[in-house]
Amino acid sequence: MSEPRREAHPAAPWIRRRGWLGGIAALLVLTGAMAGVAQQTDSTYTARGFDPRLQQGIDLIYNLRFDEADQHFRQVIQTDPGNPVGYFFRAMTGWWRVLVDLDSRSHDQAFYDLLEECIQVCDRRLEQDPMDFDAILFKGGAVGFRGRLRGDRGQYLGAASDGLTSLPLLEKSRELEPTNKDILFGQGIYNYFAEVFPGKYPVVKPVMVLLPSGNRQQGLQQLRQVAAEGRYARAEAAYFLAQIYRVFEEDKTPALQYLAYLHDRYPDNAVFHRNRARTLVDLGRWSEAVPLFEEYVRRSLAGQTGYHLSGRLEALYYLGKNAFRKRRLDEAATAFARLDSLDSRIDRAGDRGYLSLANLFLGMTHDLQGHRDLAVTRYRRVRNLPDQGGSRELAEEYLEKPYSDLR
Repeated sequence: MSEPRREAHPAAPWIRRRGWLGGIAALLVLTGAMAGVAQQTDSTYTARGFDPRLQQGIDLIYNLRFDEADQHFRQVIQTDPGNPVGYFFRAMTGWWRVLVDLDSRSHDQAFYDLLEECIQVCDRRLEQDPMDFDAILFKGGAVGFRGRLRGDRGQYLGAASDGLTSLPLLEKSRELEPTNKDILFGQGIYNYFAEVFPGKYPVVKPVMVLLPSGNRQQGLQQLRQVAAEGRYARAEAAYFLAQIYRVFEEDKTPALQYLAYLHDRYPDNAVFHRNRARTLVDLGRWSEAVPLFEEYVRRSLAGQTGYHLSGRLEALYYLGKNAFRKRRLDEAATAFARLDSLDSRIDRAGDRGYLSLANLFLGMTHDLQGHRDLAVTRYRRVRNLPDQGGSRELAEEYLEKPYSDLR
C-alpha cells in the first residue's frame, strides 16, 4: 500500500534557522527582561526581582490577548514614561503578532517601530548613567529582537550586526546581576545553539567564529532548570526546549511534555495549540491529536486571534488523514474536500502542499469507494499542484492502476 513517503508539514518550518543569527543574542538578553522585579510598593518598575504587574501583562501576551496587553503596557508607560520596561514588553506584544503568522509581513514595521522607541528610551537613560541595568538589558533585548526578525526576512548582515551588538550588553547585564536565577535562560540558549548551529548550518560559521564557543549539554541543563524553577522566563524556556527537542534533538516525547504544559497554561495560544497537536501525531497518538485539531478548526472559523488559515489547512489535512487511516471514507472525503475548497484563499506556496496531499488522498478515498472517475479527476489535479512527499509520483501510479488496500 503506497502512500506519501513521509509525514510532511507543508507549512513554514516551526523554527527558521536563518533568523537565529541575530536571534540567539536577542533571546539571551530577553532572559533578564523576562526575569522580574523585586516587588515594588510605588510606581517604579525595574527588571530586578519579581513584579506581578508585569507578569499579568506577560500572561496576556502569551494568551494572544494583544489589545489587552497593549493597554496594560501603555498604562505601565504612562505611569513611568522614562522607563524602558513598558516599551519593551509592548514591543513583545508586537513580536507575538508577528510570530503567530511568521510568513505574513503585515506587522513587521509596527514591530520595528516599537523596538526603536524602546531603544531611544534606553539611550536617553544611558546618557545619564552608562551603568543603568534596565537600560542595558532592554536595549540589548530590543536590538536582538530586531536582528531576529531581520534574519527571518533574509537581511543577514543586519541580523549579524544586531546580534553582535546585543552580546556585550548581555555580558554587562550579567555583571550587574550575577545572582539572577533566570539569567540561565540566556546562557542556556547561547550554549546550546553556539555548539549546534555551526555543525548543522555551515552558513553561520563565519559569524560564529567571532563569538564565544558553546556547550550543548550545559545549555540543555540550564534551560531545563529555568523551565522548572524560573519566574518570568519559565514559559519562554519551556517553549525553546520544546523547539529544541522537536527539531534539533528529534526527540518528540520531551517536546510534547513542554508543549502540553504551555498549552494547558495558555489555552488561547494558537502556536502552542497547533504544535501540541502536530507533535501528538508525530508520536502516533492520534486519539489525543484529533480533538485538538477539531478545536483548532472551530477557533479558526470563529476568527480567534492566531488561528489562521495555514493552521486550519493543516488541521483539516490531519482530520482527513485520521479518518482515512480508519477507513471512515465518507468522513475522510468530507475533510479533504473542505481543505480543497479553500484553494482560492491560499496565496502562499508553502500552504499549497496541503492541497496536493488532500487531492491525492481524496483520489485514494474515491478509489476505495469505487468512484474511479472521481479518483482520476483528483489524481490529475495533483499534477498541477506542488509535489509534496512524492504526491505527483503517487498520483501517476494511481492513474495507471487504482489505489487499493491490497497493494
